[in-house]
Amino acid sequence: MKLLSCIVLLQAVVLAQAEIRPALEFQPLRGSWTLDETAGRGHIAGLPVARTLTIATTATELVLTRDSSASEVYRLDGAETASFDTHRIAMPVADELALTTRRIRRRGGYAFTNVITDAYSVRGDVLTIERRLDVVVQALASPDSRTEGNYGPGHLVQLEDPGNERQTIVYRRQR
Repeated sequence: MKLLSCIVLLQAVVLAQAEIRPALEFQPLRGSWTLDETAGRGHIAGLPVARTLTIATTATELVLTRDSSASEVYRLDGAETASFDTHRIAMPVADELALTTRRIRRRGGYAFTNVITDAYSVRGDVLTIERRLDVVVQALASPDSRTEGNYGPGHLVQLEDPGNERQTIVYRRQR
């Protein structure tokens, strides 16, 4: 009985702390950023690097604009957003915010999913993105299948050039 009382009290304390804390808005990421071409390392073929980033955050979402392209919206509640064959999710990981994009292509009876994870961290006026590319291959349940989720078992693919799966990109805050 005493143990049950302690557990209930602990739950009440945890819930009370969660209710009074403000939402995490990732304020250090906010602003406009310019690529520092002298910093960073690595290259992932086929994944362009934006020259400028604009990041806006609220308590519920992060909006990312690369160069002048359409904005990408990431929800900050852990829910995934989807548009056609592209799925996005944001997750805090240690002191970074990981933005993961999954893009699915279907060809020759297989689904190829590119999983691009960008881990964003800010130190002062420097934004560093650690990028990783992974590829998952799954057989389609039927060769003419067009519906998502209609896949057989899959596996991660080892890229032909291991240097093509990681990249560090550095940006400086615009004043």
